[in-house]
Amino acid sequence: MKCLYRILWYAYVGLLASCTYHFKLDDMAVSPKLVLYSYPGAGDTTVVHLSRSLPLNQKGEIESGLRDAEVSLTVNDKTTRLAWTNDSIPGVPARSYYAVQKYKDGDRVSISVAAGDQKVASSGTVIPPPFPLESIELVQKPENQGTIQFRICFTDDVSTRNWYALQVEQKQMYWSNDVYTETVSSIKFDLDDEPLLHTSSGLDDILMIENEFYRNLYFWNDEKIQGKRYTLRLNTNFRDNYENDFITPDGLEHIKSVVKYRVIMYSLSEEFYRYLKSLNDQKNNTFGSSELAPIRATYTNVKNGIGVVGGCRIFQTQWLDNLQKN
Repeated sequence: MKCLYRILWYAYVGLLASCTYHFKLDDMAVSPKLVLYSYPGAGDTTVVHLSRSLPLNQKGEIESGLRDAEVSLTVNDKTTRLAWTNDSIPGVPARSYYAVQKYKDGDRVSISVAAGDQKVASSGTVIPPPFPLESIELVQKPENQGTIQFRICFTDDVSTRNWYALQVEQKQMYWSNDVYTETVSSIKFDLDDEPLLHTSSGLDDILMIENEFYRNLYFWNDEKIQGKRYTLRLNTNFRDNYENDFITPDGLEHIKSVVKYRVIMYSLSEEFYRYLKSLNDQKNNTFGSSELAPIRATYTNVKNGIGVVGGCRIFQTQWLDNLQKN
């Protein structure tokens, strides 16, 4: 494996050495662009975050939360202006535009932004249907009691193309006598039992190519399961609840630990899916990080700008109780 990696290294270095071109960044007269991010459908409030990019040949800081722009939201040809907030309010981060807007499946959403003398930036998306969840089951694998498996069943709509994502959070609640603390983190799953998401090949292992999901957000399309009923099988280490008393130099200490889980499911527009995939490709682009391959560009669907407007529907469960140890 090391020998093959070394061969590839020399091959790429040879190619790079044979085609060089010297240039100065100052020669690149690139103007700042509007940066637009919005995910309509994720809740009852549509948030638009607007900023201005900083070209490589310019110094300074990125102008984030751009105010005094003309921002409009159009839903099925009906236009609404958005409000601005300096401070964070429930569901809206500080220095953002927002509008209270409910959506239906298939709504066509467009956002346009005019700021100063820059070209009008615009983008659009379609609101997807909700995640077609049927059931969620937590089980201990019979052949490995140290593994807990999330079985998430859903049925894909045969009449449309669909894009999905999923994340599972783990909350550990901890008591030491009367002192309580908790931590919440997303789970990185073992995908050996999940062929829909476990897409790496033997060649990936040979070339030491990473194939992980950005921020443990697992996403997929319905290309392989069009119109089918399917059950995801996601494995992670089983962490048992426990409660006990311990004798310490300071006296008796009562310890209690409880684990709970929450499943968050996303139904995505194609634009949102392509944006997530581009982020994931960048994260896993080992050769690009080593200058052995081009750095992959982040997907954008913003005309005259940068960023993404992507439809999204979110459903999350309540905190689910942990399994009891067998």
